[in-house]
Amino acid sequence: MVFLFLLLVGAGFANENWEVARIGRVDYVTLESFRKFYGLKGPAVVDPEKSFDLTSPQGSMNLKVDSREMRWKGARYWLSHAVRQSEGITLIPRVDLVKTFDPLLRPNVEIAKRPVLGVVVDPGHGGGDYGTRAARGLSEKVANTDVSKRLVRMLEGAGIPTVLTRTKDRYVDHGVRAALADDRPGYIFVSIHFNEDSSRETTGWETFCLSPQHAPSTSSGGTLRGDERQAWPGNEFDHHNFLLTQAIHRAAVLAKSNAPSDRGLKRARFKVLRLARAPAVLVEGGFMSNPREAALLKTESYREQVARWVFEGILAYRRSQESPEGSARLEVATAGSAGTNPPATTLEAVPGFRASSNPPVAVRPGIDPAKRPAASKELEVRKAVAVEPEVRKALPVEPRKGE
Repeated sequence: MVFLFLLLVGAGFANENWEVARIGRVDYVTLESFRKFYGLKGPAVVDPEKSFDLTSPQGSMNLKVDSREMRWKGARYWLSHAVRQSEGITLIPRVDLVKTFDPLLRPNVEIAKRPVLGVVVDPGHGGGDYGTRAARGLSEKVANTDVSKRLVRMLEGAGIPTVLTRTKDRYVDHGVRAALADDRPGYIFVSIHFNEDSSRETTGWETFCLSPQHAPSTSSGGTLRGDERQAWPGNEFDHHNFLLTQAIHRAAVLAKSNAPSDRGLKRARFKVLRLARAPAVLVEGGFMSNPREAALLKTESYREQVARWVFEGILAYRRSQESPEGSARLEVATAGSAGTNPPATTLEAVPGFRASSNPPVAVRPGIDPAKRPAASKELEVRKAVAVEPEVRKALPVEPRKGE
């Protein structure tokens, strides 16, 4: 039996009484409360064996009982917990109400907009940390660097200042990478990576933002593991983390041509996301363990396309934070927009990069950057074996009954 009680869900919902149920350690709101608050249209009775649609002026979403998977206007998202049903009452996870559905349906109603003043671009791995490697020898650290430099050229061609967390093949500590946004108000943090899996068949694009406090990471299967109570600096930006991440994800998986398969918008507590004091996203732009995607990544044209998708997503997010109207719609730039640059001749021949904006500086709390000793202005470099590794294997995330 499910016991319902009335509760004020949180900030931004103070004028509404919500029917809330608790199953185990997880709070849910009733589908009826959810539909009423957002003015959603949907079935009067939900068949637990079939998916169902909810529609609003902003778009349509597709959900299913006992599943964490949600489709919103054609793209795939993963909820923190599965939709539930008990005694005919359909329940929506309360944490997703606040951290997923509200940003989708009311992106700028309760949370102020954040104009994008610049971008910290983070090529993952480096130095002794190669990341994953394609079957034919291409390392992730090299691909990350190449795509990041292409992205920087596009951004600066569009007049957006940038900072690279590393410009050479060397390892930079996760905390130092994240800190580069600390003293640059209005910057966002974008980390570039490629994926791997034990199965050579696994393909697709994943885009990660930080898991909200009290919510499990996507790879947990919806199970609370005990680390969810910790609030990290990045959690201050949960709302904008999600908006930025979905803008980039949609730009890739809904592209009009050559779109990668959609593995979904996910959440995780990766260190660079935890420590970034700015809206932050980590992109997994394909599987180097898959022969086809590895072969694509060895071509300049595809690496240019990956950079272009990230660039278009950043532009979509920036427009959503500046446009006074239509803020719920994230429009993707068309091909040939500002920032196009001809590709370099070969991967190894990508020229050394010199940023036209501020150079990377390691930021330490309480120290005026202008007063730092010259030696401290260099990024901290550590061997890969001495720090937390960045390699993240793809984990199965298919919904299971009762998860």
